[in-house]
Amino acid sequence: FSLIASKEGQVFDLKGENPKLMEEYGAAGVGANNFGRSAIMARRLVEAGVSAVEIQLGGWDTHAQTFNAHSTRLQPTLDKGMGTLVKDLVQRGMWQNTVVVWMGEFGRTPRINANTGRDHWARCWSVVVGGGAIRGGQAYGATDQDGMDIARDRCNIGDVFATIYKGLGIEPDTQVRDAIGRPFRIAGMNGRPLPGLLPA
Repeated sequence: FSLIASKEGQVFDLKGENPKLMEEYGAAGVGANNFGRSAIMARRLVEAGVSAVEIQLGGWDTHAQTFNAHSTRLQPTLDKGMGTLVKDLVQRGMWQNTVVVWMGEFGRTPRINANTGRDHWARCWSVVVGGGAIRGGQAYGATDQDGMDIARDRCNIGDVFATIYKGLGIEPDTQVRDAIGRPFRIAGMNGRPLPGLLPA
């Protein structure tokens, strides 16, 4: 309560935001949604000096009726909120100091199930990263023709995190300690930045 009522807490008040920009985010007007509000709030929090912000779309789990969920709810909501967030960060001169990561904990099955849905698939999936020192406008790696497995440039999650940290100017070899004092690399034991995604 003391944070919300404080001067710093004004960051949570969206009343001063440009109404047109709010609509672009999907945070106001017809079809206003929590993801759009969360995306604009993320930008406001980063502007206020918060170092890490997580927002959620509210569920990408489409075990049934995946085509309907994607065309009517998931993709339009994500495209509007994420696209406007990136544009807003660039226009405000914040993109070079901010890294945006869009990912889940696994992918979705390449084949449609009996309920017209897609189930969990841990062999390969897509992650979107950009901003900071990360070179944009490219795809790293590829799956085979039917999306069942990795065909080129296999990497692990430690490599993704090493790339994100390096993009933020943090060395992936930096060590942190767990609750009982054991040292760990922040990017995991074998995480290495992905070649070509960062300046040489």
